[in-house]
Amino acid sequence: MSIEDACMRYRIQLMGNPSMDLALREQYIAAFGDACYLSEGGAFNCFYETPQEACDAGVLVPEVFGAAAYDKNYPACKPIPGTENYFRQVGPDPAIHIVIYYEPAPRQTPLVEVDGVPTEVSGPYRNLPELKDLWPGNNFYCNSGMVGENGDGLRQREWILQVNRDAHKGDAGVGEIHSDLAGFKWTFTVMNENCEKVTVEYEEPLVLHDPKNRKPPFHPDLVAEVHHVVPMTDKRNCPWGTNSNKNAAVISRGLNRWLSNKNPPEEEVKRLNAAPVYTP
Repeated sequence: MSIEDACMRYRIQLMGNPSMDLALREQYIAAFGDACYLSEGGAFNCFYETPQEACDAGVLVPEVFGAAAYDKNYPACKPIPGTENYFRQVGPDPAIHIVIYYEPAPRQTPLVEVDGVPTEVSGPYRNLPELKDLWPGNNFYCNSGMVGENGDGLRQREWILQVNRDAHKGDAGVGEIHSDLAGFKWTFTVMNENCEKVTVEYEEPLVLHDPKNRKPPFHPDLVAEVHHVVPMTDKRNCPWGTNSNKNAAVISRGLNRWLSNKNPPEEEVKRLNAAPVYTP
């Protein structure tokens, strides 16, 4: 990836070695949240979209680490001339400061912890031939190289839905689209008839509404969509999940919205990796 294509973010200086020290890593995540992550290369760092966010977090690093706190009486986050880096004074002498580095944020590891083990997502479409155009942040709208019943080329999304549909044909030869996460439960907060916030549990159905057929009864939240298990972008809005068929799952629009831009839940990955495999 070139610098022009890189996801440029502001990195704070951490103390210790959280890349190897799991307990320290958890402390940084507890303090700074989704800014901190393990890259696919194994380095743990914390990146921010703005220099001010990075300066505000960077001044707290010693307290998270367990060292003497920085002086917080110098809140200005100032650019370093001739660079795109910033600094914040943390002591009575301007020479006592932290540096915020503007640099490419490496891709977050696509492995998901399942029972404490970093695990590759390998969903039910893993046996479908992969496209040539695979990269982090890519959608499922590339040409699949496959042809539909009418002779037109199918985009990857359409092809995956067709494979699912063909696998669930009834006696009449008409295919249904089945959710790859049928039975998965999630909760939403909604307003009831008394304008009170209540938590409602939803369960993913087995049969989804076919986007090709909008005859009633039809509910938009039940329409079938192709979902990135590892999301296209991470919490820092940097490219993350690819358009590999292994990273695809067919689920309802409602569940897709709920999972959108979340770190993949362990249960989701367990279910999909154990799901029956589709064949072309």
